[in-house]
Amino acid sequence: MAELLAKAHRNQRLSAVIACVTPNVSAILDLGCGIGVLTTRLAERFPSTLVVGIDKSKYLLSRLQRKRNVTTILGDIPVLPFRNQSFDLVVAVQVLHEIFHFKGARALKKTFQNVSHLLKKDGELIILDHFNPGDASISFKLPEEMRNRLREFQSKFKPRKIAYYELGEGWLRTSMRDFCDFVTKIWSLNSGLEEEEMNETHTPFTRQELENLVQDAGLKVEHTISLTPIDRHLEYYGITIEPTMKLPNRHILLKARKKGE
Repeated sequence: MAELLAKAHRNQRLSAVIACVTPNVSAILDLGCGIGVLTTRLAERFPSTLVVGIDKSKYLLSRLQRKRNVTTILGDIPVLPFRNQSFDLVVAVQVLHEIFHFKGARALKKTFQNVSHLLKKDGELIILDHFNPGDASISFKLPEEMRNRLREFQSKFKPRKIAYYELGEGWLRTSMRDFCDFVTKIWSLNSGLEEEEMNETHTPFTRQELENLVQDAGLKVEHTISLTPIDRHLEYYGITIEPTMKLPNRHILLKARKKGE
């Protein structure tokens, strides 16, 4: 299910990240690189650039496709074992929300501070991650089988209490934040990834909270955009929403630059 829903849009998201990269960078750091899907694409797109991937999983790093201009480091963020001003660019793709939920706000703030130290003058940070769409309410209708899965999701989701209300005739109401976590995580119920997915949220911070973290680390936000429509989940699961309701996109893409010193 995860592959079915994510594969095409994952490629689109990574393409959006790569399109933000300023040409002629000499060194790039990929935080939480995993098996190196982005690392490899960056290395192919910028063959004269050193691309360094860091991840805490030795197994995932072992699966990374080796390229002449790629180096991998086994390390656990926020610790970043590099000299100050080593990189023109740091990319953080769907890793910050994991730091926030599994290590806490202090570790997330430390990550931003360490990234700022690692960037050269005028160096850039590109972030792609989930974001919190807020607590505005949404009314929706579920097939009966999906109502059972909503109850199961409510009982298993750990980051916060999920609340929804019966409106009659099969319609329900909840917050936009709870709705987004539900429709993007139900695929994991009773799967090998259930425990991991039920212990983290896909709505970690608002756009303003993320921008504040960037600015507090001495970086200047250049632009932010949202991407990845959530509508395709609704069609797959047979979920109906109010015709006038506009759903938020799932991800935020932010580019920032280190202030001149």
